[in-house]
Amino acid sequence: MVNFEKIDEMIKIIDKGDIPGSQSFNEFAINFYLETKIVPLSKYLKMEGKTNKMPKIMNTKKSGELIFNTKKNQEILDFLKKRGYKDIPELNFTCIMLLRKVDNISNWKKLISYFEGKGTIEEINNSTRIQLLPEEEKKIEEFLKINLEVSDTELNWLRDKFKIIYENKEILRAIKKIAR
Repeated sequence: MVNFEKIDEMIKIIDKGDIPGSQSFNEFAINFYLETKIVPLSKYLKMEGKTNKMPKIMNTKKSGELIFNTKKNQEILDFLKKRGYKDIPELNFTCIMLLRKVDNISNWKKLISYFEGKGTIEEINNSTRIQLLPEEEKKIEEFLKINLEVSDTELNWLRDKFKIIYENKEILRAIKKIAR
């Protein structure tokens, strides 16, 4: 049976970013994952009006799942040992922002890169984005030109503006407000 009171308490702890002294971050994350395992958490957060805290909460759940599954996976434990970690490294609210819905080994590779100082969260996440092949990019451009009824010049202008919008969250929010 799902204990929503306990889940709400744990969400408050995540929001504050202050794990109780009796637990490590890893222990707390595993407990949060196990508590929310059968709950469609994103739907629950939307219902409760906690969407502004969603990335931190969802990544805490992902980190708990990653740690929980790693404890049972000898291949990943061996990988961590080869990288100099006798035990599963202690995570925190900062590094979990690297976690994505990919395989566990890919998440650990990104985490270890961060621990070794090979880049910021943003740099590491950007370095793992899939690059389009030239043919794929051309197909997307043609699709956009046809469906938006724009020329090459207009599409290039739109691409430049969209890049600015995408990189500036305030501009994106403002556009969302007026586009409704």
